[in-house]
Amino acid sequence: MDDKNRRLLSMIVVAVGIGALYYATTELMGSEGSTDETVETQEAEGVTEAEGSDEGSDDGEATPSTSLSEEERQARQVIGHLRTDAFEADIDNLGGGLRALRITGDERFTEEDGSPLDVVSTDTAQFEQYQSLRMSLGEVELPEDIVWDLTQVSDREVRLTWEGQGLRITRSFLAGQGPYQIWHTVRIANTADYERTTRLEQEVWHWVLRDEESGGIIAIGSRSPAISHGVCIWDEDEEERKDREDLAENVHGYGSGNVHIAAVENVYFTQALAAGGDRAARCSMRAWDIPPGDDADGSLFQAQLIYPWVELDPGEEVSYRTLAYVGPKDRDSLNLAGHHMPDMIDLGFFALIANQLARLLSFIHQYVPNWGLAIILLTLLIRLTLFPLTNLSFKSMAKMRRLKPEMDRINELYKDDAEKKGAATMELYRKHKINPAAGCLPSLVQLPVWWALYTSLSTNIELYHMPFTLWWSDLSSPDPYYVLPVMLGALMHLQQRLSPTSMDATQAKMMMYFMPIMITVFMLFLPSGLCLYMLTNSALGIAQMRLNEHRLQKEVEAAGPLDSDDDDDDGGDDDETEESSSSKPQKRRPRRKRRVRRGRA
Repeated sequence: MDDKNRRLLSMIVVAVGIGALYYATTELMGSEGSTDETVETQEAEGVTEAEGSDEGSDDGEATPSTSLSEEERQARQVIGHLRTDAFEADIDNLGGGLRALRITGDERFTEEDGSPLDVVSTDTAQFEQYQSLRMSLGEVELPEDIVWDLTQVSDREVRLTWEGQGLRITRSFLAGQGPYQIWHTVRIANTADYERTTRLEQEVWHWVLRDEESGGIIAIGSRSPAISHGVCIWDEDEEERKDREDLAENVHGYGSGNVHIAAVENVYFTQALAAGGDRAARCSMRAWDIPPGDDADGSLFQAQLIYPWVELDPGEEVSYRTLAYVGPKDRDSLNLAGHHMPDMIDLGFFALIANQLARLLSFIHQYVPNWGLAIILLTLLIRLTLFPLTNLSFKSMAKMRRLKPEMDRINELYKDDAEKKGAATMELYRKHKINPAAGCLPSLVQLPVWWALYTSLSTNIELYHMPFTLWWSDLSSPDPYYVLPVMLGALMHLQQRLSPTSMDATQAKMMMYFMPIMITVFMLFLPSGLCLYMLTNSALGIAQMRLNEHRLQKEVEAAGPLDSDDDDDDGGDDDETEESSSSKPQKRRPRRKRRVRRGRA
């Protein structure tokens, strides 16, 4: 080889070496981190690069992909299992997440075919990439087709390990001491010879069909158990629950260094993440319509628990411990889990009262084995407790009922003049010492209690698939035979008939027929446990109303009939007041003389 060719070959070798060195340096250093501006942007939005890859196209659909073929997946896939008395969970080494959790400790939680209920709703071919407890590391982008080394440590623990990109990651899935608990421990070690910047992000996913979430024909009167939300709880019990319409717009992030819970949920079940320490910085929620657009079949919910950024020197490591609660919203199980997990039960504005009513219902059930009978006894107990207030209301209503002929006369006389009708009605109330507000104020005081009982029963997992009789096999689902709603409508119609009213005939008929029909239609789609409570409450209300009218009738018979000028309830004070005028004594004297003459005859 001559000198010219030797120099050309040397130049090629040097060029190739420089290119290889540049490529290696770029690959090693490129994953270390981006600019500070990128970090600040991601921190503000609560979105990671890994999540960005999930978003796929610009239409917002979540479409993560994998480079493994189906044959390669089956060949390399290993499933680990967690087994306890309450559940059996599957951990997948492809993706490294929770792909299923089946409830095995309670026969109520079964599918239609009798198999154990799977709380993780993304264990299908379409959504197998969306595994709960899947993790990402911020700017350190893990491979999409990552394969973890899986070790079945015991029936209660599965371990995953992976090493690459200058990191060694060890993960442990350990069943907790309480039901439906999984402790997820992540240890990240920097094996590179330079500093690494990263943060841990853990996520849970939930898929729900639009038809299941719709909740029946009349959405305003129904509460489908499948209605789903993303949930973030932070600081001092600050919380946000967002439905699919709120979350479909963009990513919602919450928290400022003190996040308690990130979760997805429906009415009776939840997948919730809580930081074991005080490191959680943010919570983010997102939902996608799949397929995108108005013709979506359902919604895919995501919630992320995001820890703060950390800088790892060479050889340094950091450890995270996260509690995952995946299961029913059982009050006792959530209390055992702690970490603000009981807040996953949404009891509405009157949560303090509703929580105590739920405890009282459980206490009654200890002595009454049937939940339907326990609801009836609870309603009766509350009715007795509130008896003084309801008695004031019913006594006022009974007095107004005695004035119904006078009210009908006023409505007929002033049917075209609302102002005169109102004045005449108020004069009639004043004359017979009836306060119209006396019937309303006790009802307003009771409203928080009854509303709290309503929300307590509508979210009570203890009623899930629990029978009342042979005909009502599930108190958490609507009455399949519509017996309870129809009986409730009939009782409400009777109650309207028995209740006095100052409305005209047309308005009274609307209230007498329209309201019972509307409530009946609503109750067709509400849990039969709620309908049973409302039916019992209406029956007790009618009984109390009849009791007050019976007592008042006895008082009337003892005091004498009520005429236009004298009221048996007015007593001597009114006579003294009325005798102060000069005209009324003149009217009474002739009547007294006539009464004397009738006595002599």
